[in-house]
Amino acid sequence: MFHTMSRSIFILIILIFAAAVTAFRLSELSVRPMHGDEAVNAFKLGETLEGAGYKYDPHEYHGPVLNYVSLFAARIGRADSHSGLSEFLLRLVPVFFGTFLILLMLVVVGGFGRLSAGFSALFIGLSPAMNFYSRYFIHEMLLVVFTAGLMFSVYRYLKKPGVLWALIAGVSLGLMHATKETFIIALGAMGGALILMRCFWREVGEIESNLQEVRPKPMHAVIMLLGAATVSITFFSSFFSNFEGVLDSIRTYGTYLDRAGQSGVHEHPWHYYLNLLSYYQYVDESIEGPVFSELMILLLALVGIGFVVRGAVAEGDMKLLRFVALYTVLMTAFYSIIPYKTPWCLLSFYHGILLLAGVGAACLIQLKPILLRCAVGFVLLIGGWHLAYQSVIANDRYCADSRNPYVYAHTGSDIFQIAERVKAMAKLNDSESVVPVQVFCPGDDYWPLPWYLRDLAVEYDSKVAEESESAPIILIQPPLEEALMKKLYELPPPGQKELYMHLFYEDGQVPELQLRPGVELRGYVAKSLFDQFERTKAEQQSDFEVKEKKIDE
Repeated sequence: MFHTMSRSIFILIILIFAAAVTAFRLSELSVRPMHGDEAVNAFKLGETLEGAGYKYDPHEYHGPVLNYVSLFAARIGRADSHSGLSEFLLRLVPVFFGTFLILLMLVVVGGFGRLSAGFSALFIGLSPAMNFYSRYFIHEMLLVVFTAGLMFSVYRYLKKPGVLWALIAGVSLGLMHATKETFIIALGAMGGALILMRCFWREVGEIESNLQEVRPKPMHAVIMLLGAATVSITFFSSFFSNFEGVLDSIRTYGTYLDRAGQSGVHEHPWHYYLNLLSYYQYVDESIEGPVFSELMILLLALVGIGFVVRGAVAEGDMKLLRFVALYTVLMTAFYSIIPYKTPWCLLSFYHGILLLAGVGAACLIQLKPILLRCAVGFVLLIGGWHLAYQSVIANDRYCADSRNPYVYAHTGSDIFQIAERVKAMAKLNDSESVVPVQVFCPGDDYWPLPWYLRDLAVEYDSKVAEESESAPIILIQPPLEEALMKKLYELPPPGQKELYMHLFYEDGQVPELQLRPGVELRGYVAKSLFDQFERTKAEQQSDFEVKEKKIDE
């Protein structure tokens, strides 16, 4: 087992496993349609690439770290414009951080013990939730990594105080702040865990001895705080070009505290996250999805907490394990209490659960009766296989399907057909001049269309403006369709009306296409352009048949 092998062999096994997980996460990375949030982040990055710069928006966007880390990746990938970006290039960023989260277990092997650290790394790599969102171009995976970096570096500092670990802790804290506003929840859970541990230490008379064991130097605390402040200010000020962003990083909490307590489309009951993780099966009158469950992880985490509370863990540092247990319980409670919930937010507390699950698995596999060990090993083997299987189908067949518990308000596969048809019409002449496109969606609910139509000249609006000229290609949601018909056929004077055809007309049918489930998108194209498209298609088909005939001859 891990605890009996040499340190170098243990490290090698973790590296090989991390490489295998990375290879899986890189496979078909561009297949899943871009989620609206991914497209928004990509749009902000595209603006930065094209010279518009980055300015932190405290109202609708999260911190700047994702933008600048992705900018670095884009430069390496030689992308210099929005159109030069790709899904693969963008999603490389969370894949990298997802792998780094596994490798971070090497930093705290002494605190968890090799067996617990090995199982924790295994579960992080097999978890369907971790695998799915490690391929998502959003802030969550970065926040989880920086949070783990803060906890683990502080632990290493307390074991052996030094400038390096103090600086790493400070940088991690600054990166947390500059990644997402919810970092404050993690800080609150850490503070609460420390307070509870202090009370516990007083009860068992350990506080004095612990204070004597570690004597942090005031200068190290200063270095940590300066490191955190420097990193945070650098990012929020857009590398010292917008100091208003630093103030906005504080003002933003008014917006997000208000949002956290509001009811709305993202309001869910307190047990929402636990339901997703423990058991999820999509069922309606016509379709039934597979069962998704990470219940084994949850149960192992409870076992781990039980062993930690009893102080019956064979390996590791009990102080660290107590802290992780308390921190995880508080994080889970905080995220459950907040009404505003989205599935990817569960990663912040689920990482702690995965750590404790590793502890639980290690404790069970070391129980004395050999038959019990064999039984535990068999259950872990079957459970691990099931986690891996779920990860495969969640990122393949069900990558954009509501039968996947981690698919939430997600773009449907119709987006590819929509984008392909619009581009075919807009670039009909194969010239540099592109046919203009108009998109009308209530509440600006048109994402991720700006990503898929980024090469075109597109005007986006939340209403149909009667005074503006109609574009040859129009995408619109049904609630605004009546206003569009009035603009096209009632307002123009006689002799100036342009007839419009259904954009997605094909072989006598007009399919119903959706931006995402429940959000239909309809298309219209000027008849003159539609006729040209049909003529061009017929000519191309004729040319193809002639070539085929010559080949046969």
